[in-house]
Order: sequence, then structure tokens, then C-alpha cells
Amino acid sequence: MSALDDAIAGALARPARPLGPPPSGTGLDRRRLSALPVAAQAVANVAPSPGMMAASGMVAWLGVAAVPVYLLATLAMVLVGSCVAQFARRMAAAGSLYTFVAKGLTPRTAFLTGCALLLAYLSLVGMCLLGASRRLAMLLADAGLVSVAERERTVLLLTVLLGTILTTCVVRGIQISAMVTLALEAASVCVVLTALAVTAYSGVGIDDTLAAPDLTASAVTGALMIAITGLVGFESGCALSVETRRPYAVVPRVMFWTPAVCGALMLAAAGLHIYGFSRHHGGSAVDGSALAGPAVAEVTPLLPVLLQLGLVSSLFACAMASANAGVRVLFSMGREQVTPPVFGRTHPRYRTPYVAAVTVIPAAVLTPAALWLAGLPIRSISTALSVLATQGFLLTYVLVCLAMPVFLRRIGEHTRWASVAGLLGAVLLAAVFTGFWMETVRDGRAVLVAVFAGLLALGLLWFGRVRRRVPDVAIGFFDEATVEDILPGASPVRRG
Repeated sequence: MSALDDAIAGALARPARPLGPPPSGTGLDRRRLSALPVAAQAVANVAPSPGMMAASGMVAWLGVAAVPVYLLATLAMVLVGSCVAQFARRMAAAGSLYTFVAKGLTPRTAFLTGCALLLAYLSLVGMCLLGASRRLAMLLADAGLVSVAERERTVLLLTVLLGTILTTCVVRGIQISAMVTLALEAASVCVVLTALAVTAYSGVGIDDTLAAPDLTASAVTGALMIAITGLVGFESGCALSVETRRPYAVVPRVMFWTPAVCGALMLAAAGLHIYGFSRHHGGSAVDGSALAGPAVAEVTPLLPVLLQLGLVSSLFACAMASANAGVRVLFSMGREQVTPPVFGRTHPRYRTPYVAAVTVIPAAVLTPAALWLAGLPIRSISTALSVLATQGFLLTYVLVCLAMPVFLRRIGEHTRWASVAGLLGAVLLAAVFTGFWMETVRDGRAVLVAVFAGLLALGLLWFGRVRRRVPDVAIGFFDEATVEDILPGASPVRRG
């Protein structure tokens, strides 16, 4: 009998016993997903379709200068993606950036990253469901099925309904939610690109009375900040790395190519806006806000409806991707017992973090309802959730860029490029984060900055309490190969 035969026989004969803490992915449906659902998760969290529509405002503001602005924003996000990919090549972790930062910086900083990620994802869930519900309510109102007076109440009812569907999909299994996300986002991008191409070629919706583009330094800086914040969220693909068949190959590629592809879509949208106006009015700006208006119905009456439905699809897909990532971050925290351990439980059949899902997703859905009942208009609630989400993403990007070169130095794989990429990414994103804060305060929304800082401070107080109770608490566990990965069926221990 060969040595390999001896090893296989020994693995089959000996009961498996845990050595140290269990893998962080225990209980999840490990090594099941192909590359396509992971890419769909990352792309959907960026939600390129609304960003493509927003490119019209950027072109109206800057004219042809919008193209280099989007190009620079794309390069910045690709730089962040390359930093994240350095971690993803070496570990699979459902906690994504929370786990990565733990490997480079302090546990307290990693917990801060996890809190910021949770706040970003859950805010995005609420914002996207509200946005999708608002568009559906407008379609129902246009069809005469809902009165104008009942529109806001209808939005809330639709938000709760969509939230229930979302929770069911997330609990039911990542295969289902990933494929739903993929179908919705692909359909949305196709519809939006078709609408942009048709209107650019036909000239419908083009407005030749726009003001001259504002090309001041402050305007370009503000536009760059907006473009960057429109590309955040791609890192959510890392949350599925434990469930990916070849995580060390698939996830790093997704981290690099997702911001590049989404940035290319924004550039294409800006280019179509510029082409449409220059073709019909000889200028370099276009009012794309008319794309969903009555003028577009001259091309076909179905186009505005299809466009709205495409945006609804994109927003719902973004909410689902955010929910998938958020519950896995909380799941990782529960597994490491820095949050209540119940969040680390998975469904015995569907192998999903169902406790985290049925806890935080309803909270993200019901919070806007509570704010509406308190007297805030739905548009203000959506804006507040967007500001909170953006702050969370930008902060985590700064921290992961700082953590990457430190991590590589610790494991003896540091390079000069790693230092340059990490430092450049951290400085650039810190500047954008500071600018975003200043702009938020200037717009009279300083309370949102205070709320963001206050929630993170509460998170740090919680972590301090955990450290007092368990001084040697450790975080940052990632998924490790098991006997069953190497010899399927060899381990008698149930995954769950």
C-alpha cells in the first residue's frame, strides 16, 4: 500500500476532531458558487444602472470634462480593488473587509471596519428598497391604480413587501439570490443602455437650453467625489468567497474587474449623452433627466415604462447584494463572539446565516417606515440613508488600503508596489472622505455626520465591553481547508 493509500485509509478511519476555533465558514454552503454569481453580487452592489442615468447630470454639469472625471474615479476604485485582491488571493472570509483589516491593523480597527460595513450595507438595503418602491408607486399612479394622495403610503407598503421577498430569498439560499441578482442586473443594464442609445441617436429628450458647463476646480473636485461614491460596493463579492468553488482565483479577479467594468459603463453612458447633444445641437451637454419623461414616449410608449422597470430591477438587485454581504459580515462577528453568538448560526437546510438575515434585514426595512411615521418625507429618508452608506464604504476603503501593505509585510510578501498602492489608495480615499464630509456639512446635513460618528462610537464601546469580559478575544478568522474539501465524504462531522 502506498503512502497516499495509507493517508486516505487513516482519514477514513479516524474521527475528525476540531483543532482550535472552527473555520469561520462552518455552516455555510461551502465551495458551491461559480464565478458568475460572485461577479453578479459585486456588480449589483454597485448598481450601475442608476449611476448610468446619473451620468446625464454629470455631463450637464461638466460637459465633455465628465469623461476624464469618470475615468479618474474608475482608476481610483480599481486601485482599491487591487488592494482588496491582495487579501482575497490569500484567504477566503465571509467577513470580507472586516476580516482583512483584522489581519493588517488592530482588532479595534477591524471591529470599527465591520461596524462601518454593516451600517453601509443596511443603509443601502433601506435606500434601494425605498427607491424601487418609489418608482413602482409612480408607475401605479400613472396607470391610475394609486392616487397621488396615497403615493407615499403605497411606497411604504411596497417597501415592506419587497423587504419580505428579499428576506425570503436571502434565507432560502445564496444560489437563488445570486441568480435572481444576476438576472435583474443584466436586464436592467440592457434596458438602460438601449434607452440611452435610442434617445442619443433620435435626439428625443435632448435640451439645448442648458447653461454652460461649470469647469471650476471645486466643481471638478465635487464631480470626482460623486463619481467615486457612485462606484462603491464592489467589495461585497468577497463575502461570498467561502461559498465560491475557486475563491483564491475567482474573487481577486472580481475585485479588480468589477470597478473597471462598472466604470466603463458610466463612461459609455456619459459618452452617449455627449454624442446625443452634439449630434442634434452641436454642443457638449444633454439633459438626461428627460429620458424617463413624456418626450421619450415619442420613440415608443413602452420605453419610459421599461426604463423605470429596469431601474427598479437594479435597485432591488443592489438591495439583495447588500443584504447578502451584510448578513455574512454579522455572521462572521457572531462566529467570533464579538457580537451575540446567535448571529453565527446557519440554517440546517439552506446553509445561510438566517438569524442574522431575519434580524437585520427587517430592521433595515422598518427603519424608514418609523422615520416616515415620525414626519420625515421619503425623499429625505432616502438621502439620509445614501449619505450614511457612502460614509461607511469610504471609511472601510481607507482602512483596507492601510491594512494591505502591513499584512503583506507580516507574512513576508511585501513589495514596493504594495506600499505605493496602499498609500496612494488611502490618501486618495481619505481626501474624498474628507471632501464628502465637508460637502455634507455645507449642505446642512451635519446631523448625518454626527449620526455616523455616533453609531461607530457605540460600536467601539460595545467592543470595549467585549474586551473587558474576554481580554484575549481574537477576531479575523478565515475559512480553512477541511478534510472534506480534500477528501469529499471522509469527515463524519456534519457541516452546520
